[in-house]
Amino acid sequence: MQLAARAIIGLDGKVQNQSSFDRKHYFYSDQPLGFQITQQHSPIGRGGKIHLGTNEGLKYTKDIHISQMQLEQDTAKSIHAVYPGYVLTDLNRAGVALLEIVSEPDIDTPDEAALCVRKIQTLLRHIGASHCNMEEGSMRCDVNVSVYRDGECRLSGTRCELKNLNSLKVIRGAINAEVQRQIEVIRNGKQVEQETRGFDARQGKTFLARSKEDAPDYRYMPEPDIPEVHLTDQWIEAVRETLPELPEAALARIQGQYSLSKDTVETMLDEPGCIGLFEDVAKGRNAKVVAAWITSEVFGQLSYRAQRLQDSTLTANQLSALLDALEGKMVTSTQAKQLLVEYMNGDVRSVADLIKAHGWEVISDEGKLANIAKSILDEHPKEIEGYLKGQKRRLNFFVGKVMSATKGQARPQDVSRIVHELLEKRR
Repeated sequence: MQLAARAIIGLDGKVQNQSSFDRKHYFYSDQPLGFQITQQHSPIGRGGKIHLGTNEGLKYTKDIHISQMQLEQDTAKSIHAVYPGYVLTDLNRAGVALLEIVSEPDIDTPDEAALCVRKIQTLLRHIGASHCNMEEGSMRCDVNVSVYRDGECRLSGTRCELKNLNSLKVIRGAINAEVQRQIEVIRNGKQVEQETRGFDARQGKTFLARSKEDAPDYRYMPEPDIPEVHLTDQWIEAVRETLPELPEAALARIQGQYSLSKDTVETMLDEPGCIGLFEDVAKGRNAKVVAAWITSEVFGQLSYRAQRLQDSTLTANQLSALLDALEGKMVTSTQAKQLLVEYMNGDVRSVADLIKAHGWEVISDEGKLANIAKSILDEHPKEIEGYLKGQKRRLNFFVGKVMSATKGQARPQDVSRIVHELLEKRR
């Protein structure tokens, strides 16, 4: 209930003080009970909208209005095109609670549909209502598609429902394919039948899943095992107060306050808890450096570990200390990345203790580095000759040798400068 309320408020909808559950009866392999518990008549949320505009890449602005948001049971997963002539059924998710967001028929293009879903995904992730990983099935999209002749009402066509579209690319592809199919049916003098269809991304075609029943055929009845839900205004306001700054407001503020690119801020907004981490670490530091480290190194580690930031052991104090050590030339860039790995592995030691434990003290004595470089140059006269003849890439060869000899404890920029100076002296 609390997660649903967060989503409804975040989408500018109204949480209903009173809601109730219904049974929706139908027989299909994805619903072994023979009915689905839903909220057809008294949903937990009504109203709301998703605003699309230039921030989403459109040349115009448009509001996609929400009709209702309802809690209901998930169905099993139907798997097509594995064994010809058979449909496999994965029952693991059947009966799990979900929130269904039902929009008004305001969407006119495949791009608008994909952008709408993307914006909902970003919002729900940011406010902590759901992970919304479409590839994992924690967010899916059903699309009703219809076409109409010029001059007729835009809603005059017979709609077909495309079920369980699981990526933005698939949403665009499925809608385009279904639009073309319906146009072809009409041009051939036939009538589009109301039905439920799937999408075969490999063939780029939709396929019949089952004929669609009209709403009265579902034989809705009040759910006898779940009582009515009553939410007080005080409870709803308490949920509202826990919401963070919403994505659009955060995007505008952080772009202006920290002079970051739109893409960078949107990337951080997409990961729950990331904006808080960024702002904590950016205090008194170069915000662009902090953002770059989070979106490249931290996110890289999260991806490698298949982990969310909120589940990570990394703290703002640890990332701050790591970046301070890098700025103060206590560690090299390579060593700083290794420090990040240690912290994300759960190590709680200070940066200084980790540096000492790994023997990562930076060699800052340029006389010592010069002696190491001279020794290596003396061992490779042919490479020196090549450099002096204009083969500038030989410089990188010597820098690599020195870095290897120092076990990465020297700063690459210092080594490059010293090696360059020594090579020039041999002209």
